[in-house]
Amino acid sequence: MAIMHLDKTSSISENDDSVTMNENGKRPLDSENKDGKKKLRIRGLYRQPTVEELNRLQETENLFNSNLFRLQIDEILNEVKVKEKTIKRFQEWFNKLKEHLKTIPEDDTEYDLTEDKIYKHLGVKSPVGKELNKTKCMFKFHKFHDIEIVGSYALGNAINSKLVIDTQITVPMDTYTKNDSINYRYHKKRAAYLACIASHLKDLEIIEELKYMYVNDCHTKPMLEIKPSGKLSNILVVRMNLSCDPESYKLHRFSPLRNNLRESWLFDEKVENTLDVGPPTPYYNSSILSDLTNPLNQDFLNETFLNRDNLKQAVVLLKIWLRQRKLQISGYIISMFVAYLVQIKRINNIMSSYQIIRNVWIYLKLSELDTKGISLFKGSATVPSMEEFHQSFPVVFIDKSGFYNICWGIHKGTYNALKRESALAIEMLDNPNINSFIPLFMTPMHELLKFDHVIRFKNLRSLKEKVYNKVPRTSQVNYGVQQLALVTETVHSMLSRGLGDRADLVLQLVQADLSWSVKKSVDKVKQKHEEKLSFGLVLNSENVIKIVDRGPPANLPESEEFRSFWGEKSELRRFQDGSITEAVVWTADSRAQRRALPKQIVDYLMMFKYGVVPSEVYHVCDQLDSLLVSKCSAQYIEEISAEVLRTFDDLRRDVRALNNLPLDVTAMYGVSSVFSYCSAVAPGRGLRQPHARRRGASALLKDTPQARLPPYTQHNTVVLELGHSGKWPGDLQAFRCLKAAFHLQISERLSQQFSLPVQAYPTHVDVLKNGLVFRLKIAHPKEITLLQREMENGVVKHRESEEAVVLQCETVLLPRVRGALHGLHQKYPAFGPAACLLKRWLCAHLLSPPHFPPTLADLLTSAVFLRPAPLDPPAQPQAAFLRALRILADTDWSREMILLDFNDDMSREEITEVERQFSEKENRPNMYIVTSYDGDFPSIWSRQAPSKQVLLRAQTIATATIKYLEKALIDEYKDNILVSLIICT
Repeated sequence: MAIMHLDKTSSISENDDSVTMNENGKRPLDSENKDGKKKLRIRGLYRQPTVEELNRLQETENLFNSNLFRLQIDEILNEVKVKEKTIKRFQEWFNKLKEHLKTIPEDDTEYDLTEDKIYKHLGVKSPVGKELNKTKCMFKFHKFHDIEIVGSYALGNAINSKLVIDTQITVPMDTYTKNDSINYRYHKKRAAYLACIASHLKDLEIIEELKYMYVNDCHTKPMLEIKPSGKLSNILVVRMNLSCDPESYKLHRFSPLRNNLRESWLFDEKVENTLDVGPPTPYYNSSILSDLTNPLNQDFLNETFLNRDNLKQAVVLLKIWLRQRKLQISGYIISMFVAYLVQIKRINNIMSSYQIIRNVWIYLKLSELDTKGISLFKGSATVPSMEEFHQSFPVVFIDKSGFYNICWGIHKGTYNALKRESALAIEMLDNPNINSFIPLFMTPMHELLKFDHVIRFKNLRSLKEKVYNKVPRTSQVNYGVQQLALVTETVHSMLSRGLGDRADLVLQLVQADLSWSVKKSVDKVKQKHEEKLSFGLVLNSENVIKIVDRGPPANLPESEEFRSFWGEKSELRRFQDGSITEAVVWTADSRAQRRALPKQIVDYLMMFKYGVVPSEVYHVCDQLDSLLVSKCSAQYIEEISAEVLRTFDDLRRDVRALNNLPLDVTAMYGVSSVFSYCSAVAPGRGLRQPHARRRGASALLKDTPQARLPPYTQHNTVVLELGHSGKWPGDLQAFRCLKAAFHLQISERLSQQFSLPVQAYPTHVDVLKNGLVFRLKIAHPKEITLLQREMENGVVKHRESEEAVVLQCETVLLPRVRGALHGLHQKYPAFGPAACLLKRWLCAHLLSPPHFPPTLADLLTSAVFLRPAPLDPPAQPQAAFLRALRILADTDWSREMILLDFNDDMSREEITEVERQFSEKENRPNMYIVTSYDGDFPSIWSRQAPSKQVLLRAQTIATATIKYLEKALIDEYKDNILVSLIICT
């Protein structure tokens, strides 16, 4: 229901008789209306809604996901909106800047840019590096006409947080000559022109700081970063970019298949054949086209967004969404994409911002810009074909001119991530059981939490050199001096092919942002600046454990390409279906090692393809796996748990086969954590050597005469259900005596029929099978009823008792939850090991039971897989463990609850009822985690613990742990982190 806003004007006239009637339908006396205004305000609460309010209610119903979603969108839009006082202050500052720039003088001096004379004259350094020193050209400064505000601020969709205002100066066409398009002459003159402007601004009082920076990390295209002085200094940054007069060059000169960078210039070779200009240089051409087409595209955006607040709000929301996901996609590209959807009529004026972003996500989800590009060009002029663009770029989105690919700087991995995030966004919007606003717009993502596996390179300079020398010459010419972009695209392509369907996403993570003072040399700054290159992998939990990669049959031409890619690792194998194909076989014994196969694949490919040794490649994936190995058997806990389950299945068959029992055993449920692969300390076998210093007939120390205790063997609890019978006694003591008799009979039959060591007790039966101890407990609902029975004045009453609640929890609820957790592990194999890591972490910080119940730790870990939004469920235990810590640390447990619906069985009404109980309950548990099996006992697993103090301590340590791991794994390349993980947090 929409919130009604009170209006001063009512739909019913204040002079109407019906308004002035009292409760009895009579007119009040004049004396009763002394405080008329107050009564009018009270009556206003119950008046009929106005037309405006009805329209808003109808809009909310038709145009938004829900009323709450609309309120949240309105709130965030108001929060990020640029303040009026900021707009006013900036306009005053910009007018002063504009007036000062008009005073820049003409300079008729012609400078040779191979020398530093011009920069000594200007008093600033060149914004481009020494790689362009061999470019020879003459430069003369021609005064520009104006400076204008462009970008998101001009369109009205800027974000107040980290506000960046883009300005643009159009360089006069007289500055360039016809042949300046080749061999970076254009870029060198552009840099000199920018230095002239910087020289004129360097001593201006209204500027606190003046720096150079790169446009989209293109090292040949600098721009100015200006920090205003005064109150604006902490609010915004102004960037001043240069565009080119559209009349300076014909656009066809920069078609994708044209060459504008000569091989002789790039490789310092002597020209022998002047007719051969070299391979196409679409990447180089686009760096110039972006300046040439900027005015045309900016005019198109201004026209599209004029007086369309819904478009502006949608772009703001999309920019927030992209910023939270740290995708390297600019607001300019998003604005152009929204304008494209307007052009093809996928978006119209009556749509709300919510409907627009939903349409954008749906289109991106289904788009194929890597194979079927899109274009804003609608003219009749001759332009390059779409096929030409696809030959030259991984992602194609053509602008209004028909010549410029807006997505020329976007890697294939970025586009795949954008499609993937769009699909996740639609999935969240379509899920009525979650408030999708929080994960979409309010949840930032860190690479440790987002990716299952992160690949980092310790020596990027060495990597760039090795990879660059191996890439084809045509690619080197295309990218020119932009080595990092070429290396990133090359390594990404190799990793994507090598990992295949093991990885659902391979995303490059480049940290190369650089800004420096206009009075500092860019070459010296680069020597101290450290670029970083990483790749994040989102793994497919089903395919990542494949040991064999099958290739094409040996008689096909593709087999030669397969062998060339894999080298000596490729071999011819015959498979069970009779086929003989090329194949690659990897080595892995345990499931944990199979999960880490991407590490083995990447190390092999980097060494085989580029000579990068494994010690230079750092993998963030399995640093905590040593905690999952049993110190006694040297086995992974998963394998031991699987052995327990196999033994339990054998025992279940034995028990079900027992004869001569009064009642048959109808069901057996394992309730210990080992049955869902969540046991931090896997149960060991009881048949090992009792003396640690004796091996066979040899002994290091003599046996002492004292009697020794038998080795401890952890038991595994099992709940038994017997067949239906109405003969169970109605007295609690008699009931328990009869149950003890059943224990005796079960133990006797197991001993006689299967020769199993058995020990019966009044409350349970301990069975030893294959060296493992199973504790069998009979469960019957009548025992819970008897515990609830109470005699008062001769009348039988039923009341909840602590003992009855505990028994119901152990015999009714826990088997259901344990079975659900077992199913969750079967679906997501990373769940069990992740729960083990969380329990080991709790124990390491002295938060083990009873401070933090083990079942509660399992449920907290399961939330990572059942409620993964805004991410996909993880495929690696380490990533899942970190996400569990993030949930523990970031959840406001005093106001928030976690609902775990294992099989999506709960209806919306049931979920609403659970939320209502949570909001109304006063003495609720400190951690409120409800499962779909809790019934009348919501959050029963945390009713006793943790206490408020323990919870706060756990949250504090979880926050510190995440910070430490981010520093140790991402910044310091540490592998041995276990000791520090405990000490530092």
